[in-house]
Amino acid sequence: MTGGVQMNRLNIFLEHVYEASAQRGITLEQALENARGCGYTGLECDLWRLEDGSLRGVLSGCGITAASVYGHYDLVHDLPEVSREKMKRHLEIAAEFGAGTILAIPGFFRPEDDREDFFARTCEQLSILCGMAVQYGITVTVEDFDDVNSPCCNIAGLERLLSGSEGLRWTFDTGNFAYVREDPAEAYSRLRKYLAHVHVKDRSRDSSRGMPDGSNAKADISGELMYPCECGGGYVGVESLVKQIVADGYTGGFSAEHFGAADQLDYMRRSAENITEWLREGT
Repeated sequence: MTGGVQMNRLNIFLEHVYEASAQRGITLEQALENARGCGYTGLECDLWRLEDGSLRGVLSGCGITAASVYGHYDLVHDLPEVSREKMKRHLEIAAEFGAGTILAIPGFFRPEDDREDFFARTCEQLSILCGMAVQYGITVTVEDFDDVNSPCCNIAGLERLLSGSEGLRWTFDTGNFAYVREDPAEAYSRLRKYLAHVHVKDRSRDSSRGMPDGSNAKADISGELMYPCECGGGYVGVESLVKQIVADGYTGGFSAEHFGAADQLDYMRRSAENITEWLREGT
């Protein structure tokens, strides 16, 4: 495979751009220009942000477009018609902004839930969403989500959803298996046939990366604290993962992710430099 830097689009989370704007005291437009200067051409967007009509003009003039749109659902507990309306809105907005992929966060277990029934009903609803997405030319994905009450927080849960939902694909978040202390390389090996999109997330144990109020620290299931860091600055092994994914022929996007970064603009720059170098070396 040749030309990997061009083939594999580099994306950044729109929320990171907003965070950078607030941290640096610059406008959203200036933060987007900075992101574009780092090499990012795509955005990972929260659905509710795109429902704000004012963003259409901002994004159209910055040279960065939506790559994927993520949205939260409560597929088991909401009425089917409520979920169906959310699905329709999600797909319509993603299509309007030109995103080829959406990420559905399907909901969370409640103490009273029967988990077997929860998985069955979630797969049923995700299959409906995938069926609706066909007419839009959009791929529906779920990710490994770092919450113990998520049905897809680990390899086993993901396998159940992906194998049980017609047309469903996987967004590989490289850093979220650290939350459940599973090996992301093993997860990739077992789930790669479903791969459609990648979030490049690293984790650090370095408390100096923490906010003074502790708000950006997250405990894994053992209680050990994890901190956000630039892609390549932590212990997850994202460099080898990215290179392996590219070597296996993946030509989709890589989205840098580090919610809670003490300095988003700096992390964005360093993540872009690292991922671009890995893509170059891996092709």
